[in-house]
Amino acid sequence: MTHYFFTVMPLFVVFFWLILFLLDIKKNGVAKRFLTLFLGVALVNYLAHWFYFNNNYSVYRLLDSVWVFTSLAVYPLYYYYIRLLTVDLKLDWKWGWILVPAILLSFFSAVLYLLMSPAELDVFTHEVLYHNREYRAGYPLLVRLQAMRLVLFKVIFAMEVLLTLYFGLRLIRLFNEKVHAFYSNVENREISKIRTLLFFLVLTALISLVSNLVGKHFFSDHPSLLALPSLAHSMALFGISYVGYRQHFSIRDLCKDQQDGECCCSVESESEAMTGMEYDLLFSKLETLFEENQIFKNPELRLNDVAQELGTNRTYLSRLIRHRRDTTFCDFVNDYRVRYAEAVLSSPEHFRLTIDEVAFNSGFSGSSSFYRAFVKKNGIPPGKFRKQV
Repeated sequence: MTHYFFTVMPLFVVFFWLILFLLDIKKNGVAKRFLTLFLGVALVNYLAHWFYFNNNYSVYRLLDSVWVFTSLAVYPLYYYYIRLLTVDLKLDWKWGWILVPAILLSFFSAVLYLLMSPAELDVFTHEVLYHNREYRAGYPLLVRLQAMRLVLFKVIFAMEVLLTLYFGLRLIRLFNEKVHAFYSNVENREISKIRTLLFFLVLTALISLVSNLVGKHFFSDHPSLLALPSLAHSMALFGISYVGYRQHFSIRDLCKDQQDGECCCSVESESEAMTGMEYDLLFSKLETLFEENQIFKNPELRLNDVAQELGTNRTYLSRLIRHRRDTTFCDFVNDYRVRYAEAVLSSPEHFRLTIDEVAFNSGFSGSSSFYRAFVKKNGIPPGKFRKQV
């Protein structure tokens, strides 16, 4: 009974989240709809897992090639989901090439299965896949080719995991830089729950790599140890689904706010040096806006708003802040907010104000963003700062 529970648990987790995503399919954006496809592929994958670990030999032989495809498709699909959150405004079918390894190896496996005789199928199933019979030397050619396919699968899978992790992290980092360069309030605009998302992405990668290096037959031979990958995969799938379900902000929203879909996705030129009286005057006006007009008190202040006040464009303004203060627009604004909060916290006149009220009066959208920015600048929380002055 325990063995059955752990074989079905990841399947149940995926099925649960897939239903939730499908119920909102019409309301979901392109990224969430694509994540729904990812969960559908994962569902088929874990269904094949279930037949394998419950020793349903005849059915698993039919699903083995499908399992190869779904296993080699999930990480490329997840990478493209990240692209839809951070880079691509719409689906680009040219990216279908990332599924080529999955298609080719699953097709190779299917052809071998069709060519194998009943005796070869029996040898491959019991001596190579399940290892529940003594190993014999001198396997027939088709059995050896299937065994080679298993090795190829592990190599390709490991490469996909590493590439997805590297390029996925890079896309997320670049997207968050764009968000910090445009918004003063990045709460719920960075990739939602970014640390959680990355943790589960890394966790899934490590578990999958270890599982494939060890081999599925190891867990079939040691059913009590099946609880470890089952729990880990279930937690990872739940985390990825939960984060994806609550992720509402994407590159489409950023481009909409900037009112220039092409510009927000392009790389700014660094050819213009920030020198000359024109830029000195522009920076002086910028400081006046923040120090005298205190526009940082607007919690939803955006780069476009400041650029409009200065009569310039956001590209010049963003570059001006980066070159003169070596920081992003978000950190630039928050620096003024924290300085204002420090003055309020140090003033006996405002002693009765709560920390939340200080945060709101300083321009922060919430106490959590205020706390992070204050600790980042001062190394201590605002409550402790108040007690020390």
